[in-house]
Order: sequence, then C-alpha cells, then structure tokens
Amino acid sequence: MAFKTSSDEFETLAEINITPLVDVMLVLLIIFIVTAPMLVQGLQVQLPRAAASPLTHKGPEPIVLTLTRDQLVLVGDQPVHPKLLAAKLGPLLAGGPRPVYLKGDQRLPYGFVVDILATLNRMGVEEIGMVTAPPEKR
Repeated sequence: MAFKTSSDEFETLAEINITPLVDVMLVLLIIFIVTAPMLVQGLQVQLPRAAASPLTHKGPEPIVLTLTRDQLVLVGDQPVHPKLLAAKLGPLLAGGPRPVYLKGDQRLPYGFVVDILATLNRMGVEEIGMVTAPPEKR
C-alpha cells in the first residue's frame, strides 16, 4: 500500500484504463462469431429433384408457400398453422388470381401435401408451380 506524502495529493490522474473496454469488446466479438451462422442458416427444405424447365412468369408476383419436414407451413417468411392457411391467403388473393409456388420438402407425407393442395383449390388458386431442385449430374 502506497501513501502520498507530497502536497499535490489532489492531482488528477491522467491515465485511462482500457483493459475493461478490451474485455467487453472481446466478449461481444465472441458472441457475434458464435451467433452469426445461426442467423444465416434459415429453414432447411430438401426439395425433390426433377428435370424440369424453369417457370416463366408474367403478371402478378407469385405467392411462395414453403412446407417443411415438420409440417410447418410458411407463407413467404411467416409461419401459418395449416388450418389457418385459407384465412392468411384470403387477403393476398383478393386482388385477383395469383400463382402459388409450392416448395415442399421431399420427406413430407403425401397426405399433408394433398391437404394443402385441396385448400388452395378451395380458395380458387388456378396456377400452382412445384419448386424442385435440378437433378445431380453424375
């Protein structure tokens, strides 16, 4: 323990301790490094592979429905319960007929996909495009 014996005991301390600042910045850096890959990942939908020509689209913007392996339905990026799909699509289809692109995981039960297609049919959707991945080249 050091004591000052001189008369300048109220002299200001001109040093800045940056060690706590560096510690906080390193912790924040580590947090961002760990969480960044989780933000980019998104949903994993394993599309079925098929040789098909690309869709040419003229007219209104299509609605994209994504069906995940866990039977989760997304309209664009917003999750929707399958029973509330008609209520969600109603306002989107009110302006006139719009095409719907269906991105369904290949591991989905066939009955679930048929239920979604039946809902789209009841809503009057006439254009449905099935999104697939190109086949692997061997």
